[in-house]
Amino acid sequence: MDQVKKSNGARCIPLLVAAALAVCIVAMVLAPGKAYAYGFTQTKATKNSATITWEDPNAGSAYSTTTGYTVSWGPEYGKITNTVSLDPTQKSCTITGLKEGTEYYAKVEYAYKSNSSGTAFSSYIGTGTVASRVVTPTGIKQDKWWYYAKSVDFTWKMQDAADKVEYRVYKTGSSKVVKKGSSNYPQKNYSLSKVSNNAVYTVQMRVHDQWGWSGWSKKAYLFTQPMINGKKTKVKNGKLTISWNKIKGATSYSVYVSTKEKSGYKKVATVKSSKSSYTLKKFKKAKINPKKKYFVYVVANKKVGKITYNSGKLYTYSIKGTRGSLNWTFN
Repeated sequence: MDQVKKSNGARCIPLLVAAALAVCIVAMVLAPGKAYAYGFTQTKATKNSATITWEDPNAGSAYSTTTGYTVSWGPEYGKITNTVSLDPTQKSCTITGLKEGTEYYAKVEYAYKSNSSGTAFSSYIGTGTVASRVVTPTGIKQDKWWYYAKSVDFTWKMQDAADKVEYRVYKTGSSKVVKKGSSNYPQKNYSLSKVSNNAVYTVQMRVHDQWGWSGWSKKAYLFTQPMINGKKTKVKNGKLTISWNKIKGATSYSVYVSTKEKSGYKKVATVKSSKSSYTLKKFKKAKINPKKKYFVYVVANKKVGKITYNSGKLYTYSIKGTRGSLNWTFN
């Protein structure tokens, strides 16, 4: 048998007295396609624990007697990080110290002896997956907004114990759901199509496991990087004028400039949402040169309470004189 050990932050609580702890109803099947095991069954979960139960393999046997159990678990198969020994009367174990909404690999072994010879043996009861409860999703944020495809990708802090995900989308300032979706196979990224390039959207998510649904998440904000207006962006009369298309719902815009496409960008201004252009006469203390090529981009900002969200950056616009072009610099 494995050497008995305990690691900081994780322990197994034996369930000895039914009156002292909640009675667990044995569930024969765990979440379809998610947590599963043979030889033992997960009967309960919290956001940081999982309770498993099993039967004594020697119950009613006249030939051998169980002398104890060992429960081991870790983040995945082959990575056992915690082991605890239990006496033969204990056929339940609550594994604690788990991360929220996360699956773990677990195994249960038993020690027994021959009733005739007293010889000691050990064997497996079972192995499989256990999981902590899913919680309200966090970490939802915009990944990329594809301007010409009119679609946006967003990510979240994925919970691998989830067997379903739902999301709903609103336009900012409206309580009407304009888009919604669900998945029985949770993934890290989701994509929304047919979005409007001049609007700010909010998205909320919730997740499900075999025990039920989590709450809906806080709203995350999705909106595009403002597209540069090529007709009005130019270098003329010693000035660099940068113009862009406004985003309805944005609270400000930040303007960045460089003389290199991939690096050296400096934020030259943050302007109010009522503005759609910015002009500068100098860049890094040097006068604007009509023979030099400049690279610019604009980021839209949305301030909600004390938090400011932004559109992120995907492309730049290069300008030399009055001639400019779009560059997908950051994709």
